[in-house]
Amino acid sequence: MGLLSLGTPLPWDQARLLAREVRKHGIEQFLHIWRNVKDRQKDRLLWGDEIEYMLISLDHKARRARLSQRGHELLNQLQAEENERLVQAAG
Repeated sequence: MGLLSLGTPLPWDQARLLAREVRKHGIEQFLHIWRNVKDRQKDRLLWGDEIEYMLISLDHKARRARLSQRGHELLNQLQAEENERLVQAAG
């Protein structure tokens, strides 16, 4: 996602008419990306790489997904693990 710097957003009454189509294409794009990367592990991020993730908490019984609020905690954990790997690699 980027900053909308060119163009003008549609007024809500016009955007509302397109919401179903936008939602459909958004779901299709998400599924396409997810299928392509679901099995990737231990990717090393390089300078200039940009990532956007959402952490989702799934309740399978209720068939409900909610945005997780643990991002800050998990980011600290991931960063510590990466730092440890770098120290080990430097030997």
